[in-house]
Amino acid sequence: MRPPTSPSIASETADVTATTGSVPRVMDIHNRELGKTTFAERRHHLRIQNNDGIIHRSLSVINPSKILWIVLIGALFILLIWPLIMLIIGAFRTASPLVGGGGWSTAAFGKMWAEINVNNALSNSIIYSAATTVFGVSIAVILAYISQRTNSPLRRLVTPIVIVTVSTSALFYAVSYRLLANEHTGILNAAWKNITGSQSALINIETLPGLIFIESIHSAAFVYLFLVGPMRALGRDIEDAALAAGASQIRVFFTITLRMLTPILTSVVLIGLISGLQSFTIPFLIGGEAKISFISVRIYNVLQRDSPPAYADAAALAVLLLSIILVLAALQAALLHGRKFTSVHGRSSSFTPINLRRWKPFSAAVICIYALFSLVLPLTSVIVASFQPFPGVFTNFSARNYQDLFANPDFISIIVRTAAVSAVGAVLATTLAFIIAYLSARSTPLRRTIIRAATLVPLAMPGIVGAIAVIWAFTIVPGLRQLYGSTALLIIGMIIAVLAVLVQISSGAVSQIGRELEDAARVAGARTTTVIRDITARLLLPNFASGTFLAGVLIMGNLEVPLLLSPPGTQLVATQTTALNLGGQQAQAAALLTVVIALIAVIGVLIWSVRVLLNRHIRRRRATPELTLTTDR
Repeated sequence: MRPPTSPSIASETADVTATTGSVPRVMDIHNRELGKTTFAERRHHLRIQNNDGIIHRSLSVINPSKILWIVLIGALFILLIWPLIMLIIGAFRTASPLVGGGGWSTAAFGKMWAEINVNNALSNSIIYSAATTVFGVSIAVILAYISQRTNSPLRRLVTPIVIVTVSTSALFYAVSYRLLANEHTGILNAAWKNITGSQSALINIETLPGLIFIESIHSAAFVYLFLVGPMRALGRDIEDAALAAGASQIRVFFTITLRMLTPILTSVVLIGLISGLQSFTIPFLIGGEAKISFISVRIYNVLQRDSPPAYADAAALAVLLLSIILVLAALQAALLHGRKFTSVHGRSSSFTPINLRRWKPFSAAVICIYALFSLVLPLTSVIVASFQPFPGVFTNFSARNYQDLFANPDFISIIVRTAAVSAVGAVLATTLAFIIAYLSARSTPLRRTIIRAATLVPLAMPGIVGAIAVIWAFTIVPGLRQLYGSTALLIIGMIIAVLAVLVQISSGAVSQIGRELEDAARVAGARTTTVIRDITARLLLPNFASGTFLAGVLIMGNLEVPLLLSPPGTQLVATQTTALNLGGQQAQAAALLTVVIALIAVIGVLIWSVRVLLNRHIRRRRATPELTLTTDR
């Protein structure tokens, strides 16, 4: 409906036009008249006349963007902040959240000291966390430096290798390295004994150093995702000046490059320490066999040994981990307080990679070694073990394990259920992550800070701690208690588990889309919803597809959440693989993993093909001289 034109505006416009011979700024005139309009008139759209057309601008008292912000903040509170609050409260409750009632008590904290000292669980967790952080961050820094700032051979393979490693679950690494380097039945040790006739093992992965090695290889890939952007954008000015002054390349790397990356390095170190403290899958599957205790595993054992589960005791242990995390965060803030770092500059198309010269063979060897231990050896061990009658036996290879697997009446239901949970959780989590990233990029600094703080909450309670927090948050509320043991609560737990990583990835994708495209569309008369639908969403579609695939793979390999939140009597691929592995059926577990890897590979190829087609379509659209937009007149 066309809003009525104010007579005073029309006359004033005519006067000014007659005097100056040019069209005045109608918005300025109309703004002066707004004080004379009624409340109903303010809710109408103003028409701004210019030489090109008419632009709609809403002066609605109720701003739709504010409503969207309220909905987003509410969703983040329910999914992220509320579980954290209830986790802390739950540590002081005497009754199970599934039962209700009870009173307040600190008895759980009295039991905590005994729990954390079972088989040196606390000290093992601290050593494990510190060591995996040091090695994981070091590997990630080297890989990011080689791939983004040098002319090393094979440098273009680093990011694909890392993406595949990130997409590979910790469960896969735990099972594969146990098959590869178990002291008695590992493929490497069995081959070593057969070739040399030795009775001693070549390597035993079921030790604390072995666990640290596996976790470092896997965590380095996640750290790389946080470092690759800042490393790419790092300015060369100071480095070039130091090289011109005679400093060696190694000295420049340690004294300049790393120091300019101090803010992001302290962040990834903090994330690494948190992840190491709460790592569950590898310590559970390998450390349990070696009788090496960790706090995360103790939390799970506390829940399993009593009926009903001692949720307060588990929450107290989780709060201990959370307290350590807050101390680490405070130390990081104190370290960076008052310090300024200028490390990111505009990078021109003429950016020249650093010439490694005689270091090229070394850098290529680093890439090959990481690929060997992150992909080649684990994948080979799983495939070989799937054809063995028993682990370590190199005779009578057959497809019997696959036949037994397919003959299992629950096999199809496990695959279908896992695919459904992964698909639904991945789509919802990726959608939420891209909404968060988009609104954060288009918001004020205060709102951006609030969103970033909220999305980092899952990093403070990943794994087993996050699952316990979800139980407390959604079962303590009477109306939501029925969610316990449902697929819906399982999906919610999965979304929370993968959200932080997805926000990091989606933020990088959103940052590549300039606001000038959206501004130009609005000037052409398009509404915000039309701009997002026809421009932003289309440009983000390839990244959305990749993010959804990664989220699905991460959800599929997650073990902690389904162990605590799966509906009774149901199994997912992760829990079924764990049951087979702990039940002595490692060969059949390897067969199941091989089938899943093959399915993921097929889906990955399809996603990659779709992304290529989408990128090709977008490039053709960009090459079109005139952009067609649906405008609202």
